[in-house]
Amino acid sequence: MPSKTHTTAVVLIPPETVQPPIQAIRQIHDRNFERWMPHITLLYPFAARPDFAQITPALAKAAQQMTPFSVELTRFDTFRHRKSCTMFLIPEPEAEIVRLHSVLLQHLPDYDDTARFTGGFHPHLSVGQFQHRSLQAEQHRLQTEWQPIRYETTNLSLIYRSPETDDRFVVAEQFPFQTRKQTL
Repeated sequence: MPSKTHTTAVVLIPPETVQPPIQAIRQIHDRNFERWMPHITLLYPFAARPDFAQITPALAKAAQQMTPFSVELTRFDTFRHRKSCTMFLIPEPEAEIVRLHSVLLQHLPDYDDTARFTGGFHPHLSVGQFQHRSLQAEQHRLQTEWQPIRYETTNLSLIYRSPETDDRFVVAEQFPFQTRKQTL
C-alpha cells in the first residue's frame, strides 16, 4: 500500500478567467482561502511528493481516456457536519466528473478515499464554512446573487502544499485530456 498524505491531491481547477466570483465568496467564507485554489477534489489524500515520478504515468494515462468537457456552476448545496456546514457549488453535469473519478480509480485504486463517503464520490467546489443557524439565509442570498459560470475542463492537476509558498497548494503538474479528433 503506497503512503498517503494530506499535503497532495488530484483536482480539477477552473480556469483563472472564471475564478473571480468564486474567490469573492471564498475570501469571505472559506477558512482555507489562502491554502487552496478553487478546485474540485478527485483524489485526496494522495501520494507523497517523493512518489510523484512513479504515480504521474498513471495520471497521464487516465487523463488521456477523457476528452474536454463543459462544466457549469449554477447551484449551491451543503454538507452538514456536527458543528458547522460546508457550502459548495455543484459542478454540472456531475456524470463526466464521476466518470473521470472512476477512470482515475481504475489506474490508482489505492487512492479511493473520496469514494468512501456515504453515497460515494460527490463532486463539489467548496466556497466556505457556515454555522447551522446562518446557513439557510446565506445559501439563499448567495444563490439569489449568483450568476452561473460555464467553462471547459481540459486537464486534471496534481497539487501539493509547498513550504516555499507558506504551505499553500501549488500545481506540480497538469495532465491534458485527449484532444478531440478533427474530421476532414
